[in-house]
Amino acid sequence: MAIAFHWSPSTRRASIRRRGLIIGATPAVNGVEDDHRNPWISLAPTPALAWWMSGEALEGGGFAAEDPVWDLWEVNLAGIEHTTGTPSYPEITVPSCIPPDRLTWIGTRTFGVGDAA
Repeated sequence: MAIAFHWSPSTRRASIRRRGLIIGATPAVNGVEDDHRNPWISLAPTPALAWWMSGEALEGGGFAAEDPVWDLWEVNLAGIEHTTGTPSYPEITVPSCIPPDRLTWIGTRTFGVGDAA
């Protein structure tokens, strides 16, 4: 099974369980501009790399988090079109919304505390 990982603020958990990961949703990490939306879902091959691209990016940039508690989601990519990243930037992109039946909630961590799962 091809899997990847995604972190998001826990305030989004109910919506993700109901609707999945949605392209166009307000990003938790947005280093471009306030109204920028990527036409893909961003994932990573490991929980640690997913954190590096999300919560750690916010923390390193000195930005506030939407919520201090973040959820880790495992994504089943079997049969879903996706592109893999490069060694220097391991982002996996999915050019479609990911339905909730492809997601497994793994656990939480607190923004700014400890290492990635």
